[in-house]
Amino acid sequence: MKPELEFTPHPNPLPMGEGTGGHWPSSRRRPGSSEFNDVLDSDTHRNDRTAGFTLLEVMMALSIVSIALVAIIGLMGNYVRNLQGLQEQTFAHWVAMNRVVELQLADTWSETAKVKKGEDKTSLFTMRWIQSPSETPFEQMRKVEIEVFDQQGNDSLTRLTTYVGRESRW
Repeated sequence: MKPELEFTPHPNPLPMGEGTGGHWPSSRRRPGSSEFNDVLDSDTHRNDRTAGFTLLEVMMALSIVSIALVAIIGLMGNYVRNLQGLQEQTFAHWVAMNRVVELQLADTWSETAKVKKGEDKTSLFTMRWIQSPSETPFEQMRKVEIEVFDQQGNDSLTRLTTYVGRESRW
């Protein structure tokens, strides 16, 4: 069997008024204020010199934040440039794959012997392509390289190689 505990509350939980055991003497009271407010004031305003930040501390914090922001902006710029480059390369590869499908569907052997140039405007970016065939050791097969450039035709974005064969007549 557990012994019963008896709880008796303290008669004065907050130090207000006289007889508080000398914690906060009433001599600190201001006229028109309670001793409770005096306690709060004394805790928060102990020394006015430590109440805020110095100008040096604020300037250092601002410099750290500005350096971090410049670094983040630089990273975001690199991210956007890389994303655009990857997007262009993806579209260029699709253009080259479309040319391969056109070669396979055309089924004209004489057309695969000529160098062709053209533009593709089906993607977000206008792209130029060059289709250049070459002979292989096999008489009935040609190697065709398709190179895709940016809109100005300066930078090569992708190169795709395929082989086209002529149907043999038995």
